Formats: sequence, structure tokens, C-alpha cells
Amino acid sequence: MRILFSFSTLVLASLLSGQTQIKRVPITPTKITDGAEMYRTYCASCHGTDGKGSGPAAAALNGPMPDLTKLAQANEGPFPTESVLLTLGRVRGAGAHGSEEMPIWGDVFRGSGFGSEEVVVQLRLYNLTRYLEQIQDPPSVKMVKVKKPLATNVTDIRASSGADMYAAYCSSCHGMQGLGDGPAAAGLKKRPSDLTMLSTNNRGAFPSASLTQLLDREPGTAAHGSKEMPVWGDAFRGAGESAALAQLRIHNIVAYLRSIQR
Repeated sequence: MRILFSFSTLVLASLLSGQTQIKRVPITPTKITDGAEMYRTYCASCHGTDGKGSGPAAAALNGPMPDLTKLAQANEGPFPTESVLLTLGRVRGAGAHGSEEMPIWGDVFRGSGFGSEEVVVQLRLYNLTRYLEQIQDPPSVKMVKVKKPLATNVTDIRASSGADMYAAYCSSCHGMQGLGDGPAAAGLKKRPSDLTMLSTNNRGAFPSASLTQLLDREPGTAAHGSKEMPVWGDAFRGAGESAALAQLRIHNIVAYLRSIQR
């Protein structure tokens, strides 16, 4: 399919110029699940609150701001999700968001000092992209509807629901069905595991103990998966929860994973 991106000229210009420096900009923490809030915080000053390129800072820039509401129209109907994600910096060091005046948000988030884990960066970019899809005029063909965000903080999901916690914490990488095909998976160095095959890969026995240790390591033991993956027990306790409640969360996530084995 031919990809026509309304700011592709700016993207090409930045690539040809050999842009390698990360644009350092002030970063304000936002809800990683709220694409609209991220857009208002990071993008509206240049692109305008309506996305049409008329933000208060636009006049001071070298070139006109693209109309972000016309990305699907320029792509002859479908919203160019992959192109937008790549442009925003889904791949570390390979983004080309606009010109030298424009930050590569993926790299900016990675260097921000808060929520800089790769899974969080990918979730930010995914939800920001989904918001851009929502504001297309006319609407994108086969537009993906975005559910109401499940959480604003890591502990906002009820500890009693393994399914809700999985959807909030794990599905961005592992996918809603646990198959390893979440929206953030393509940006990771190693493909996320198919979590529905844990028993099969363990000779038919569900690996409760080893899975619990991966999700909530003991001091001095290996982390969850790779450096790109959070250790959820540490995350829960770091958010102010008691050790007992953090353990309950891990127990219920593991129980949910047991329920989706095939």
C-alpha cells in the first residue's frame, strides 16, 4: 500500500540532513494511557489544539506546521499507523519527527528520567498515535476504536482482577490474547513471549513458581524478561503499596495467565 504522509517532506529533510542529536525539551509527566493529554502537553503548542497546525509557537518555526487531521486523507483513507509510530521514534535513535526544530518523542521519553522504561515509552507512543487517528477529518477508514484508559497510575487497577491487571500492564507488549503481538511488540529488541504456551513449553505443567519469580524477583535475582520489561512487584511497592498487596497482585496475574493456557 502506498504511504503518503502529510509531513513526509519534513521527515525526508531531517533524514537527509543526518539528524542524530536528540532534541532536549522540557518534559511534563502525563498519563501514559491518555493520548489526548499527551497531545495537549507535547504537541499542541506547535500543531494547535485541533491538530491543524495553528499552535501558538507555529509562527516562530521555519516552516508551516502540517495539518495532522489530514494524515488518513493523504494516505487515501487508512490511517498510516506504522509511519506515524516510526516518525515519532518507536525505534530507538531512528525517529525522524519533523525537522531539527521538532523533538523525536520516543528518544525524548527514553531520556526523560521518569517512566523511561521501553515498555512505557512504547505505550506512550501507541496511545499518542491512536489519539491522532481519532482526530482525522474525514475519519480514517476502518478506524480502531480506543477503549477508555484503564488506569492513570500503576496501582489504580483493582488487585483482585488478574484480567484487568493483565490488560493494563501486559497487553501493550504481549497482546490482549497473550500471543506476543501487542502494539508495542515491534519496537522491542526481542519479541514478547506467547504467554498462552507457558504450560506447553514446560512439558504440560504451568510454571507458577518461576513465573512468580520473574514478575516479582527476590533481591539479587534476575529481572523480569529483559531490561525492557518492568519488574512488577518492584513497581507496585514503589508506588506505595504494601508487600502483601503487591504479592496479591502478582498472585492474581499469575492465576489469570494460567487461565489462558492452550
